[in-house]
Amino acid sequence: MVKHFSFWLSWLVPLPLLLAARLCYASPGAAVLDFSECLFKESKTLGATVVGIDRKSGHVECNGGDSARPRQPFTWDWGDGTRSRGLFPQKHLYKLRDRNYTIKVTAHYPGDKSDTVEVLVLFVRMSLLPNQAPLPEGVRTVIPSEMPHLRPSRAPYGVSPSLTVFDDSFFHVCTRETVEYVLTQAAAIQVDLANNDVCKSDGRFEQVLLRDPKARGMYSVWYTDPICVGVGDHGFIGDIQWTSFFHEMGHNVTLNSPAEFYWGFKQDGPANCIYSETMAQIFQHATAYELVNNWYKCGISRDLAFDIARSARTSMNVVRRSYERYRKNSARCCSWNDAKTKQDDTFDTFMTVAYKFFEHAEQNGDGYRKPVKRLMTFLQRFNPKWKKGFSARKNSPQAEQFRATLMVAALSHAFDKDLRREFRELRFPIDDTTFRELMAFASEQGNRAEPDAPADADKPRH
Repeated sequence: MVKHFSFWLSWLVPLPLLLAARLCYASPGAAVLDFSECLFKESKTLGATVVGIDRKSGHVECNGGDSARPRQPFTWDWGDGTRSRGLFPQKHLYKLRDRNYTIKVTAHYPGDKSDTVEVLVLFVRMSLLPNQAPLPEGVRTVIPSEMPHLRPSRAPYGVSPSLTVFDDSFFHVCTRETVEYVLTQAAAIQVDLANNDVCKSDGRFEQVLLRDPKARGMYSVWYTDPICVGVGDHGFIGDIQWTSFFHEMGHNVTLNSPAEFYWGFKQDGPANCIYSETMAQIFQHATAYELVNNWYKCGISRDLAFDIARSARTSMNVVRRSYERYRKNSARCCSWNDAKTKQDDTFDTFMTVAYKFFEHAEQNGDGYRKPVKRLMTFLQRFNPKWKKGFSARKNSPQAEQFRATLMVAALSHAFDKDLRREFRELRFPIDDTTFRELMAFASEQGNRAEPDAPADADKPRH
């Protein structure tokens, strides 16, 4: 029995446009999200969270800690024009409760050094801007209030009988419509990142979010019409798990791509994660990057952008920890998940591939859109020969070597840089002949789908 991993991030995350044919990119003066601190700097020792809020009286309690044990009291900026100093926990009274606030907690260290964390105080639901961007044509993500008919469009998989709908009681911090809007903008970004080369139904790419009360996390149901994401109750309890949604939606996009020979099923089995989970990680964080850095043009409020950034940084910290664990544990590349083992044998390997993508994207400083689109342009050359080499259901040293070489070649194409040396240092079994053949094939097919010239938007779903 093959272990499934699409729900992994949701329970690991701790609690504490195509807009009318154009995407919401390049917002002047937008708040910036980058992942350099998560990827390269020492982990923060300071943490804070809102542990109590009385929306009637305005009383708020914030707690946390700093493992560096600074001797000086923390500085508190409560976001309403008042400041104070003191240790954890702290309480504050907000006189105006018709808006939300950002608390900034600053720790002071010897040598005039400091660190700051921010937490959001929600008195009202997070909402959209008045100047909402128009929803994209042909792309939609819906959280239905009535159970839709899910038709499995590809054998042999079916639909879980435990799937149902979310009632309104789950939408405490955002309305259903606000979440749908954000996820639709996210879906439009993802389809664009995939060069618009995805299987569609009647020219449309629609997804539904359904409740699965038996699920510990989330999972992709990419093979139905409409496409589905199954979500455990945790998804809307406490902090909204924004990037977990983006992760599963990333599965839905990348497994349905390319339209003419989609990866889904063809690479399913014990070897599926080296492609599917790596790509879901990359799409998950690239989507958050684009939404947050272009929040104004996307019609998303600062509060929402702040909350999405919180979720993205939290999940990126998981990526870094996995990469560091991979290196610590003698860096053994594994693309085959043995069903006899309890642990996920491939977890740290696919997280390492994702980490290396993020590392180069941050170092280049050109954002995520171009390298993700180039990465997809390469992987959208998927064909029967690659499927055979990938050997999803039968492992061998040759298959392990092909899978590793394929992903290293894909990242090399994404950044127009030969990354073999870096991955060999991580003990990836790269075959030079296969690498050269893959890169030559990518070069020969270079005009197939240029990053800024998406493919035909109306390719039928298979």
